[in-house]
Amino acid sequence: MAGERLRGRYSLAVGIALLGLVPNVVLSTAFLPLQDVLTRALGGSTTGVSLALGLSGAAYAVGAVLAAQLALRIVQRRIFLVAEAVFVVASALAALAPDVPLFLVGHVLQGLGAGSMLITSLPPLVTRFGAARVPVSAAIVNVGLFGASTLGPIAGGLVAAGDGWRWLLGACAVLGALGWVIALLGYDVWEPVEPEAPIDRPALVLVVLSTTAIFVGTSLVAGRPLSSWEVLLPLVAGLATLVALLAVESRQNDSLVPVGALATQLPVTGMLAAMVGGAVFVTVLELLETRLTEVAGRAPTDLAAACWPMPVGAAVGAVVFWRLFRTRWVPVLVDVGLVALAGAAALPLGGSGAPVVAMLLLGFGAAATVSPGLFLTGFGLASTDLARAFALVQLLRSVATYAVAPVAVALATAASSVGGAIDTGLLVMAIVAAAGLAAALAIPALSGARLRVPDLEAWLDGDPALPSPTTATHARPSVADEAAEPLLPGGRGRHRAQ
Repeated sequence: MAGERLRGRYSLAVGIALLGLVPNVVLSTAFLPLQDVLTRALGGSTTGVSLALGLSGAAYAVGAVLAAQLALRIVQRRIFLVAEAVFVVASALAALAPDVPLFLVGHVLQGLGAGSMLITSLPPLVTRFGAARVPVSAAIVNVGLFGASTLGPIAGGLVAAGDGWRWLLGACAVLGALGWVIALLGYDVWEPVEPEAPIDRPALVLVVLSTTAIFVGTSLVAGRPLSSWEVLLPLVAGLATLVALLAVESRQNDSLVPVGALATQLPVTGMLAAMVGGAVFVTVLELLETRLTEVAGRAPTDLAAACWPMPVGAAVGAVVFWRLFRTRWVPVLVDVGLVALAGAAALPLGGSGAPVVAMLLLGFGAAATVSPGLFLTGFGLASTDLARAFALVQLLRSVATYAVAPVAVALATAASSVGGAIDTGLLVMAIVAAAGLAAALAIPALSGARLRVPDLEAWLDGDPALPSPTTATHARPSVADEAAEPLLPGGRGRHRAQ
């Protein structure tokens, strides 16, 4: 009876989301500077540890898509409780692992459980408590989805000595167990969205194959040249399979991955921002960590002191996102976030450490791009499609975020001048962020989009929060869309659908 009285409370839903997601998000960046520590402790090879970390990222993406499928047919409370239990057991297994194979199994299951909890905790938190709470929920999503990754290097630096990493994994198990108890008491029971929905087997198979192949390829680059067939074959095969997934899903009327609905201006812009933001953040972070440890000769424990401005910047970004959420300025926040990431990559060029301002901009840029981009994607769809949209965005963002960085770092460390190669990598990331900004400005302009206040009440009732015209309709003479405004203010629009 007590559990039934607690179910559906907003405070418990917040706790469920944060305890379900933050531990794995922190781990996703905490282990980046600890690969040598893990290799020595587990008695394995750098490639084996890198493979464990990479496959955990793949499992995270797979878990999100799998949970989106199951949530259509099964009560989400059950999915979350099972996923959290898997995460707890997996965290304990990874913490106690005596060798690389058992660590790999535990860490991969952690990713699978966390990805499943993403879909069964965040969309309900956003859509089940009324329009007044959506901005606060969005700020919480900002922390739980990606903002907490700014804490990872600090946690990793603090546990770099001895077996501290095992205690970090143990803490994740304890937090997960606490999250399971809270979910048991407070997770409400909602009927499945589509109990008779068919299982989209092609999508599930293609997601598993594409993510596994891509992350295997990027993991193997740590011990092999980028041009070797062991790296290129899985990378090319994985990318080809990912393209096949999008092609197959775009031809289905009731697909698990709503590619057609996600092809309009708002989702395209939002997904682009999330992918570029995540990729630039993690890659710049890894390059700066490499400079600090391999060029400057600092110990991993020094990372904690060097990275403290990042969570400060992320907190500022999350607060600004919360304050702007009900206004027309969220797309502008994304643009500012991309500028911040470009600055974070450009400022350390030629330096030897990780400047405070660069780290501050890096944290702010992460908070101002990934989650805001995700919500821009959701605003162009009905809120009932949020889980499936989250799943695709997380799949693409994970590939962009955790596949680019290992390649950039491997190229830098293999160069004759590591410092020069790091500068080259930082310059490339600054250019990528600038290109993302250019696209984030050009796509809405060519699509006839305008800055508008989102209608959150209509969104929760099943309509898009904002109009999302056909992508680049003004650059496509054969396409017109009633939602597209004129290319130039005061000009003649192309409002007749053809």
